[in-house]
Amino acid sequence: MESLTSLKRCKYCNEHLEICVDEGLQCIKCSSAVHIRCLRRGSAPGGINGDVFFEFICLECSETGIEKFHRTKLSWLQVINLALYHLQTRSSGLARNGFFHWRNHIVSFIDRNWETFFPGDIRRKKRWLGTVAGRLSYYNSYLFLSGAKTVFNKPAWWTTMYPKLSPYVISELYSQMSLEKQRNKMKNEKKIVSDAELFQYIVQKHIKNEELTQTFNIEKVNLQQNEMELDQTQKKSKNMKKKMLLPSYSEASSRKLLKLASHVSFLPDESLVSDDTVETKINKSREQSKSRQPLRLLDPLCHYNTSLNNISQMKMQKLQIKLTGGIRKEIILSPYSAIYLKPYIRRDTQIFPSWLKLMAEVQLAANKNNPAFELLPRAPIDFTYVQPEHIPAINSLCNQFFWSGIDLTESLQYPDFSCVVLYKRLVVGFAFLVPDVNHTENYISFVFTRPGWRNCGIGKFMIYHLIQTSLGKDITLHVSINNPAFFLYQKFGFKVENVVLDFYNKYYRNDICESKHAFLCRLER
Repeated sequence: MESLTSLKRCKYCNEHLEICVDEGLQCIKCSSAVHIRCLRRGSAPGGINGDVFFEFICLECSETGIEKFHRTKLSWLQVINLALYHLQTRSSGLARNGFFHWRNHIVSFIDRNWETFFPGDIRRKKRWLGTVAGRLSYYNSYLFLSGAKTVFNKPAWWTTMYPKLSPYVISELYSQMSLEKQRNKMKNEKKIVSDAELFQYIVQKHIKNEELTQTFNIEKVNLQQNEMELDQTQKKSKNMKKKMLLPSYSEASSRKLLKLASHVSFLPDESLVSDDTVETKINKSREQSKSRQPLRLLDPLCHYNTSLNNISQMKMQKLQIKLTGGIRKEIILSPYSAIYLKPYIRRDTQIFPSWLKLMAEVQLAANKNNPAFELLPRAPIDFTYVQPEHIPAINSLCNQFFWSGIDLTESLQYPDFSCVVLYKRLVVGFAFLVPDVNHTENYISFVFTRPGWRNCGIGKFMIYHLIQTSLGKDITLHVSINNPAFFLYQKFGFKVENVVLDFYNKYYRNDICESKHAFLCRLER
């Protein structure tokens, strides 16, 4: 345990290393330490936060003058700790009350970074998912914490018992605990001590910083859950009060009212209105009530605001953007992959859609008598990742051109697999891909380009971008049989796998001309 107690200095910057805060790697030749942040490549191979399980050779000791890394053999305990630690520090937005789902989050993270954890020819066994679940349950109550032991009451959700301890520190403490067990066996001690008590004793013995030794705050989770339940009960009580305020009639009282209404006649004053006008008004009101139909969200005469002008006052934006408007230009942290995404995928000034050509012709025709008029250069078409300020406009376009009830807020959890096209502040098109539908398959859910902006390469680039984001995995999608976009998908290599009859029957209205049968297409990688 000297590695935890001894103070080391970085060979590159000559500053102290701090456990769980500013860790580093130790050179196997000169035994000097180097900060992770001081490495010439910027981070350890794989970019997993807290991953220091490498045999490292520094610049001075390397024969080629390049830092060398060789992965040490990892146990499943270390792999699960690395996955949970990275998710907690870099992808905390995926958590529910601090807990992560063992299959959707932990297993999928290990699956995506398998080559980083297990480089070489190590193959995935068929039952490796059961190994992850078994390790979580085996080390429960002293290394990992299940959601079943809280008011949260979700047994499939897990977190670390010591969230501030790094995976390297936990592995060192666990090896020290196994040594302590062997010593007790050699001494033939009959004291019965649980693993949780023994591990807690070792943590307090070797780590003096009380902030690092704090366990996961279960009381805070219980309070949050209780507050949520109170809010739900208050909402239910308000709804019940509203119902109590409304008059309620039993069958007997309603029959009495009907009998009274049949005997009493409500006639208007003869001096004001004649009998003919009363009858005509009653007949008109009956005809109007019969002809009334429920409001449809897909009404083409309804106005849909798909510009970002009224959405510049979102809480997710900085104060400068709130005051001046515009599109954000700072980098974006993805909650799915914990990678910083650039503000633009691409900025194009060569694409010239038919709508912009029409607007340019209108401007030239309106100013033909003005010899000093010059047509201003148009703004670029921006291909960006989806952000919260885009969602209202995208939902409105989906409700207008697809079907009602679509909400793409969930796509903010994986912005890496999205593409939103903007012209100034107008949403021109968008495309979304749902990752990890299966272990080897992704699914394209929506691809849309606004009318007047089609047949100029916008949709082609969006599909190309989605294909590039899911390298090594198959991509599937559904497309209507008579949709011309099917030929675009064929150019990228999508092939028809199956014909799904009445696929869009529960989505499309009866008066829509587009076919409700769909092709299931697959791009094999």
